[in-house]
Amino acid sequence: MNFYRIDTSAQPERFVSGIAIDPANPNHAFISYSGYNAYAIASGTATGHVFEVTYDPAGHRATWTNIDHNLGDEPITDIALDSVTGKLYISTDFGVNVLQSGSWVPAASGLPPVAVYGLTIDSAHRVLYAATHGRSAWRLDLQ
Repeated sequence: MNFYRIDTSAQPERFVSGIAIDPANPNHAFISYSGYNAYAIASGTATGHVFEVTYDPAGHRATWTNIDHNLGDEPITDIALDSVTGKLYISTDFGVNVLQSGSWVPAASGLPPVAVYGLTIDSAHRVLYAATHGRSAWRLDLQ
C-alpha cells in the first residue's frame, strides 16, 4: 500500500480543513481549504477555498474543480456532504453555508454570526451539527 499525492501546484498551499467523501463513489470528494486568497495572490500561489475532486485510481491523479462561486475571501473551516440530498455544506468564520443552484447561501437562520469549526451530518436522522467557537454546539434539522 502507498500514499499518492493528488494535488498539484494548481491547488492552494494552505492546509486542508475538511474532506467530504461521496458515499456513492469513494473516488469523488469535496475538499475545503482554510486561509485567505489574498495571501496566495501576493505570493503568486494558487487560490481557492472549495473544490470538487475526482480521483483516477489507475493513474493516481485527480481532477480538481474550484466551486468557490460567490464565496468571499474567507477561510473555510470544514465541509460536509448530505448523502441523502447531495447538498454540500461549509463552515466559515461567520456561520454555515449551503451550495444551492451554484451559489453559497446561509444554511438557515438562527445561528449567530460566529466561527464554526466543525460540521457533522447524521444522514439517517437528517441532522446537521455545527461546533462553534465559544457559542456551543448547534443543530439544524435537514429536509
